[in-house]
Amino acid sequence: MCGIAGFAGKGPRSADDRALLGAMTSVISHRGPDDVGLHLEGGIGLGHRRLSIIDVAHGQQPLIADHVVLVFNGEIYNHIELRAELEAKGARPATNSDGEVILHGFLHWGWEELLRRLRGMYSIALHDTSDSSLHLARDPLGIKPLFIAEDAHGLLFGSELKAIVAAMPTRPPISQRGLLECATLGFTMSPTTIFEGIESMPPGTALSWRDGRITRHEHFELNYEPGTSVDDPDALWDQVRSSVNSHLMSEVPLGAFLSGGIDSSAVVAAMSQVGGGDVEAVCVGILEQGMDERPFAREVARELSVTLHEEAAAPDLLDMLPRLAWHVEQPFGDTSIAPTYLVCEAARRHVTVALSGDGGDENFAGYRRTRYDVLEDSWRRRIPNALRRGVLGPLGRVWPRGGWVPGPLRAGTLPTNLGGDWLDAYIHSMARIPEARARQWLRDGVVDGAPLRERFVDHARHAEQFSPLSRILSMDVATWLADDILVKTDRMSMAHALEVRVPLLDTDFVQWAAGLPDDAKLADGKGKVLFRKSLRGRVPNSVLDRPKQGFHLPVDRWLATTLRDRLTDVLADRNAATFDLIDPAPFTKMVDEHASGRMDRSTELWFLLMLDAFMRHGPGGSEVTAPVADTLASGAAT
Repeated sequence: MCGIAGFAGKGPRSADDRALLGAMTSVISHRGPDDVGLHLEGGIGLGHRRLSIIDVAHGQQPLIADHVVLVFNGEIYNHIELRAELEAKGARPATNSDGEVILHGFLHWGWEELLRRLRGMYSIALHDTSDSSLHLARDPLGIKPLFIAEDAHGLLFGSELKAIVAAMPTRPPISQRGLLECATLGFTMSPTTIFEGIESMPPGTALSWRDGRITRHEHFELNYEPGTSVDDPDALWDQVRSSVNSHLMSEVPLGAFLSGGIDSSAVVAAMSQVGGGDVEAVCVGILEQGMDERPFAREVARELSVTLHEEAAAPDLLDMLPRLAWHVEQPFGDTSIAPTYLVCEAARRHVTVALSGDGGDENFAGYRRTRYDVLEDSWRRRIPNALRRGVLGPLGRVWPRGGWVPGPLRAGTLPTNLGGDWLDAYIHSMARIPEARARQWLRDGVVDGAPLRERFVDHARHAEQFSPLSRILSMDVATWLADDILVKTDRMSMAHALEVRVPLLDTDFVQWAAGLPDDAKLADGKGKVLFRKSLRGRVPNSVLDRPKQGFHLPVDRWLATTLRDRLTDVLADRNAATFDLIDPAPFTKMVDEHASGRMDRSTELWFLLMLDAFMRHGPGGSEVTAPVADTLASGAAT
């Protein structure tokens, strides 16, 4: 696991391109503290920060073969099979690194065929010196990030936004589109980012730069065609074991996160079966009532005879906010980012690689909102269109919202969801803050006028061909998973130089799961039907029968108590950059409403805190402390 950064142009970008490349890689040194490599040739620069996992002794990057230079971030899980195939064709890799199969695969198969053969998580930058071209690619599901920006000199790229910002003379302007997405969804949807002019390459896409011209193509498309996979619990378990087994390659200590939930327990159970040795598992208990998962994790660890490393945490969010903002690089709305930071910090004290259960909910309909969306879709199709549009739609706009509204009515979104189409309903159920409400407290001119729905149209067009359930799962994979869940996992793990692998998001596994019939995932209002069956007798029954518990902190309570003064300070600082983006009057009212218990305003108030932390401490922010000089930045260059 590593970080990459670089540029391409027809000539020098600066007076000292090597220093510029060093700065871009230095600012992401947390992703790879073990080594640095720089390569400059023909106006193209490749930088690499290494976290040594595979071929620790010899796998330094850039890797070079013939006329091709490579830096990449991630792991290629089928590299042994591909290596054997390439060697049979005459390839002679110089190291045992999995990156060699990318390098020699490009030479033997070409760019597009290479990407079709890779199985793994990755962001790739490859320089073909024979025609001075640069090729970039991001893995099919977006497990590893890759950002790009075009400027007058050519193309910039990096594993994090801060690597690109480091190459710019000033902080880029805030994106009007990105700010609205952060305010409503809690994240930006690829290709949008919070910065104008910087793009997140969408998952499963590739780019080629040559002579200042860019061409793009998609190299992966997930197909939900039911009946292509066997509806059998043992067959599913075999798929889990196979995927987990492929993710165990490592020359450094490897373990897993264990919360005691279904997904992490499944991964640890498979590890204990196929690993051939003791499994190291890590769990962090949040010292708040109802949020300590350690008893559940202990039960699983005892049943599976794995070693459990437990830590307790009483987090100080005020202290954490600057670090969260620096690493997540945008006003991030998912409060579970904080406990994720803590569990990654704890895991790094014991292992360098950790397997995670991310992806189980998206594969097997584990979210409650997914079940509601499918149920609402069945109701919607039974209601005459005139009634839906003429009565339920207007009713939804005046329906009361608040903590007192009964849970089954989904905090007032039910009439709205029934009054629109399936895409409107999906956006309403996923958005943290309704678009109309967010626009009321964002200042005029700081967000664009295009409706939020437009961001989803391309994904929806692809999903339209699927069943109602597969439609929702497809949308989740393309948006929520790629731009919230995996962003959180990548940034918080890399903050601690911890590699996190996600076997339930292996492309072969995800495609197999997509081919299951709907009722193998969701039946009688319950999700993960076949997945639970596959785990019977393999994990404790209490894990399978216990209600889903999210990984969160009591941020709603803290915003009314310990964090209230910070909210007041933010709203009082009229000289802060945050004040240019939001109207403080509505937020002042929300602080009072939340503290009194009249209304739950935690989502809006968390956004305010994260927005202010981002403006101050995010990439290019007004209060960013310059990183300690990187002693490796001038070395290992070619």
